[in-house]
Amino acid sequence: MLRSIPIWLFVIAIPLSGHATRYHVNAAATGNNTGLSWTNAFTDLQEALGVVIPGDEIWVAAGQYRPTMGTSRTISFQIRNGVNMYGGFAGTESALEERDIAAHPTVLNGDIGEPGTSSDNSYTVVTASQLTIPTVLDGFRIMNGNAGGSYNGGGMRVTNTLAGRLTVRNCTLVNNYASTYGGGIYLGAAKITLENCDLINNSAGTGGDGGAILNGNNNGGPTSVLIIRDCRFTNNTARRGACLFNNIGYDTLLVERSVFTNNTSEFSILSIDDFNEANMLDSYIIGNTVNGSSNNVLYVNASAPGDQFSMINCTVAHNFNLHTGSLQDEIIKFLDTQHVIQNSILFGNSAYSGRQVSTNVVITSSIVQGGHSNGSGIVDLDPQFNAPYSGTPTNFDATVHDYRPVSTSPAINSGNNDLVPTGSVLDLAGNPRIQGGTVDMGCYESDISTAMPTSNARPMTWSFDPGSRTIRIPEMEGIPNGMVMFHDADGREVQRTRISGNVVQVPLPSGVYIASHPRLGRLKFVVP
Repeated sequence: MLRSIPIWLFVIAIPLSGHATRYHVNAAATGNNTGLSWTNAFTDLQEALGVVIPGDEIWVAAGQYRPTMGTSRTISFQIRNGVNMYGGFAGTESALEERDIAAHPTVLNGDIGEPGTSSDNSYTVVTASQLTIPTVLDGFRIMNGNAGGSYNGGGMRVTNTLAGRLTVRNCTLVNNYASTYGGGIYLGAAKITLENCDLINNSAGTGGDGGAILNGNNNGGPTSVLIIRDCRFTNNTARRGACLFNNIGYDTLLVERSVFTNNTSEFSILSIDDFNEANMLDSYIIGNTVNGSSNNVLYVNASAPGDQFSMINCTVAHNFNLHTGSLQDEIIKFLDTQHVIQNSILFGNSAYSGRQVSTNVVITSSIVQGGHSNGSGIVDLDPQFNAPYSGTPTNFDATVHDYRPVSTSPAINSGNNDLVPTGSVLDLAGNPRIQGGTVDMGCYESDISTAMPTSNARPMTWSFDPGSRTIRIPEMEGIPNGMVMFHDADGREVQRTRISGNVVQVPLPSGVYIASHPRLGRLKFVVP
């Protein structure tokens, strides 16, 4: 029950036009409970949610906050339209920049009944619905939701927010469960952005889908917009889609600079089925497992020929199908011919008939173990990760390994700059996306240079054509038909070939090489 608050305090709390009110919540506060300062903070987050109006803010200090002090499992923390909520405070700050979220965890905890017993937990810890104004949830740990029966979304349920947008930033969703749909987050006609979030140990029941996120029923309305940026998905489980599953199509799905590792499912880890637009950029899928003869770690399907899924500068490595019989499907399964994989690395995954990926997908400028017949610039070489997993097939946490390429890797400076999307300027580690003049293959961009001396040549346009095994030099004016020197990845000269017209033949075996010329400069390329 809300505490009695004098009328004159409500007068103070009501913001004048254009003047938002900041409310403070601190479970340890001992003041007069107005919420207007840290000293007088509300001790119950629900009290703050009960008085805010659009434009207000709520700052919440470290501590444990439960949706109810009673036992009603249907009560949740309901995000208010246009009210930004921030956690991670010590309880003394006057600016957001002073927060230390890791040092001062603000926990929204669904464990409302007997401690440690999940069967009496809140069905959903946080809900958001009918948002028409951009709204932010930033700096919280959301945990122990248990959506059983007809309820969906143990950690969060976000529905009918397309007129606005919910941004969930710097949050951790951990140990949430749904018996059917969306252990961590359930979406329905939602517009949501996840930024710098961790989704850990969320699950859907043995017959459930979408351990971390499920995009579901929109009641016949518009489809959801889901943007995932700089997030980490670890140890999530479900029957289908341990990390992502949708039984209603997306309007837009964007996954950027994100990690999917140590997740388990019988059927799929990421299942992306129907969308208007879907892209995965600068991310990795490593160390996940499925178990079934025709099951996939990444499954993509579209309902219309123009709906293209693009995977660009990603690494999909050491994912395993633990089925003990013969496999009948690839670990990466795209059902349509319009989908593309570009500037990426596919290596070390359980193979079906020697294949890492279904044959219909078009692959360009990528390392594909076992090769691939549909595309161009495909290299079948070891990507030479720095310290990859080397154990038996099982799920594992790739964050304790190192999947950056070493200096001799064929992935370095071997991609196609034209395939890098506008605005994609950072790799998974936050480093500049293109270094050394040419983009790397995979999710990491290396700043490693070779042992060759720096060239003072003016920048020229020349390129390697793997099909004809020739280097083409379109700008030949003023360049004599001299010799091009070929070096290995350590800078040692291995061959010299004369320029003929504007073409240089490349009489070299498979490997990584650097061509050099006094006027042309240097060109790194990979002979498949």
